Amino acid sequence: MIKPNWGVFKAKFSDNPRDNFEWFCYLLFCREFNEEKGVFRYKNQSAIETNPIEKNGKIIGWQSKFYDTPLTNHKDELIGFVDRAKRDYPNITDLLIYTNQEWGQAKGKRPQGLIEVENRAKEHGIRLKWNTASFFESEFVALKNENISRHFFSLDKSIFDQIEAQQGHAENVLYDIRTSAKFDGQDIEISRKDILGELKNNLNQIVILSGVGGVGKTAVIKKLFEEYKDEIPFYIFKATEFELRNINDLFADSGFQEFVDVHKDDNNKIIVIDSAEKLLYLNNADPFKEFLRTLINNKWKIIFTTRNDYLEVLNTDFSEIHGIIPINLKILNLSLEELDSISEQYGFSLPKDEKLTELIKNPFYLNEYLRFYEKGEEIDYVSFKEQLWNKIIKKAKPAREQCFLKVSLERANKGQFFIKPSCESRILDDELKADGILGYETPHGYYITHDIYEEWALEKVIESEFINRACSILF
Repeated sequence: MIKPNWGVFKAKFSDNPRDNFEWFCYLLFCREFNEEKGVFRYKNQSAIETNPIEKNGKIIGWQSKFYDTPLTNHKDELIGFVDRAKRDYPNITDLLIYTNQEWGQAKGKRPQGLIEVENRAKEHGIRLKWNTASFFESEFVALKNENISRHFFSLDKSIFDQIEAQQGHAENVLYDIRTSAKFDGQDIEISRKDILGELKNNLNQIVILSGVGGVGKTAVIKKLFEEYKDEIPFYIFKATEFELRNINDLFADSGFQEFVDVHKDDNNKIIVIDSAEKLLYLNNADPFKEFLRTLINNKWKIIFTTRNDYLEVLNTDFSEIHGIIPINLKILNLSLEELDSISEQYGFSLPKDEKLTELIKNPFYLNEYLRFYEKGEEIDYVSFKEQLWNKIIKKAKPAREQCFLKVSLERANKGQFFIKPSCESRILDDELKADGILGYETPHGYYITHDIYEEWALEKVIESEFINRACSILF
């Protein structure tokens, strides 16, 4: 339980206390009348904050008033508000007025201002309910809706900060994921309607979406996220984020249980674990097991993405450890016929090198092929892979190359999603981050935006080690 403190409220929301008070009241109004999906409103809604709602034969509207002085000083404004409410919503029967102030009593009598406001409401056939400062001290607010009131009356981080951070994290993870390729001023989007439809139709407890690296697993998730993000809770975690001592470390602003509790009344809610194959390499799997068990018990819909090579192991783990048989959905590379069709439609030539043609059946590599495509140029597989490294990662800057190698090796060795590398900030921020190779989240650190970039770097490290050892043997 938390006691209202308007001084804390003003300090926390000093930039715009009125808008934040309105949000506070909106949450309480929706909670009181079980409007879990919210109430429709217009921009600059007339007279009241949202459209009226109908409950038990009553037409109910509401208004929030955040004042610095007692209500007696605002009598005329309140009367005007009642008049406008009746004018714009003739059928309205009840008005709730939320305010941080109280009416001042004069010698034990009801204040004249209150009498005048209520008389005007009676003339219009409207019942007024005053949710004044004492309302915010009630059991309904302070105890039953503690998770809401704590956000507004405490300077500490709250569950709302945690939710905002997780929503931002999902946006960040997906930001650099491309859902189309650009070529000659055209957007080439490989249709994933079928797999997206299958995914939506099979959103039971656990779905595993599998495919080779770069085939578009996360791109499909991005499409799903864009469709649902404004309708239902939808969060995304990378598997390496679960390299933890305790699951609460992942929910530092609130704790895991409060995160679960705040969503207990949501019938539809989704969590995605991206690159789930990396769960198999966690040093301590207990936090993730607790996470998964709790989500399952609370009826979350969970989607895992993984490479094909790890699908069987993950299925076995879910079956033997959690007693669950996941639904498996597989995304395939393009067929040669599909690739031919795309090349004819958009006017580019396929390489003569069969190994390279096989590679660009993969949407990630097709995008890179088109990105650097030059008409009439012939390139083979090895030259293409080297070109990608030089044009995307190195860019004729050895310091940039070495920085990314260091970042990739550190991430692989630590097994953590976020890292704080010791490279120059100029290279990290102005180059690798600006080019979409790295992302950044405050306060956690940097992350590699695509697993394939990390794989390229680790291949370079292995190649360098092999050459160095070969030279040592020779000499």
